[in-house]
Amino acid sequence: MMKLKIVHIAASRFFNLAISTCIIATMLSLLLLSINQVRNQVEGSMVEADVANLRWELRELWAHRNATGQAFVISEIENTNPLDLVNEGLPNYSGEYTQSPLNTQSIWYFDTKALRLVYVFRDSHQVRYRLSGTAQLNRASLGAVGAIDLVLD
Repeated sequence: MMKLKIVHIAASRFFNLAISTCIIATMLSLLLLSINQVRNQVEGSMVEADVANLRWELRELWAHRNATGQAFVISEIENTNPLDLVNEGLPNYSGEYTQSPLNTQSIWYFDTKALRLVYVFRDSHQVRYRLSGTAQLNRASLGAVGAIDLVLD
């Protein structure tokens, strides 16, 4: 009888350990998923901040050219690399390429075939922006000043 009771207690403890382990594993999985989602949201916010800063620099360029009386021909700068026009670059900008660089993540590059500024996320999806005149657009970004804007493709 005593031996049966000891076996029953050991089995009960093992069962409790298995249940506890399953609960902890489930909670850790949910935590890791949440961390990944937060990381993706932070990366997206950083990209939006980079684009907003680049837009402000383009607005400053437009204002400077207008203030100094320099011609600003939109057709000449449309679909060009916006980083050629501004003083400050983008963090993680790797240059101009004819195709997406291999094995890269969290970088900016300019696609010379499509004429788009591209950001490659950690999970390999991309967002593409083009430099465009606002006259032919039916919308512009928030706070748009001047005749140029970075438009999400």
